[in-house]
Amino acid sequence: MERLDIQVDEVRQVGEKLLKADKRKKKKRFRKRLKLFILIGALIALGIFYLLSDMSRVKSLTVTGNHVYSDEVVLEKANLNYDSSFILTSSWWVEHTLKNDVLIKNVDVRKNLQGGIEINIEEKMIIGYLQEDTHSLLIQGEGIVQLEEAGEDLIRNIPRISGLNSDQLTRLDEAFENVEMQYVHMISEILPFATSYDSDMIQLVMMDGNRVNTSYRGIELINNYKNILAELEGTHVCLYVDEFSGNIIKENGDCSSASQTENEEEIAESDENVSENVQE
Repeated sequence: MERLDIQVDEVRQVGEKLLKADKRKKKKRFRKRLKLFILIGALIALGIFYLLSDMSRVKSLTVTGNHVYSDEVVLEKANLNYDSSFILTSSWWVEHTLKNDVLIKNVDVRKNLQGGIEINIEEKMIIGYLQEDTHSLLIQGEGIVQLEEAGEDLIRNIPRISGLNSDQLTRLDEAFENVEMQYVHMISEILPFATSYDSDMIQLVMMDGNRVNTSYRGIELINNYKNILAELEGTHVCLYVDEFSGNIIKENGDCSSASQTENEEEIAESDENVSENVQE
């Protein structure tokens, strides 16, 4: 009987030890979980503090490649400003947002280590807006596109197109296919022009005051305009594009009207001579 009591007592002691050990394990697990919760809470608090502080804001915003849209308009369309969060701003989403714009062809958005966001814009080639409807833009390869937001700030950077019918606008669109964008930006106005030898020409009024008269086929030779300026004497001069020789020729007289009989005859004679030489 005494031996049985000893065994029962040993079992009780073992059970108490196991209970104590289990309690210690539970306390350790609780302390570990508590430390983990405290750490997570601290990280969340630090994250919230960072996002709400000036440290998380965009440090610089740079826009390049834009001509028609101002920097401010591009940033507004991208929903970006100096209150935007650098961390939460997605480059992909900014690109997606801007590419949906009717005048933007491509966008590249990059974030740098200094907290800056750089946006490089490739605009579509806007040949000009119609004088009779400033909301109608002639976009190369797309034809006439309606843009209700086309106000004074927008169209002042775009050539004005006057007096051309729908067929002429279609041919003008095609003629600008190979023209470099930088030369489109140098044009102030596009007008119909007629001579005694060609009643269906185009006159390009340049930003510098010079006027370039050309056939539709000769429009792409405007890519040589900068080379001509290097040797050109005088201002507000009249230039003719000789599509056969590929030259842009300076002419005397008032280029603003088609009543230049002597110049017309000289150009016509020059074209005929070139044509004869080509045929020979």
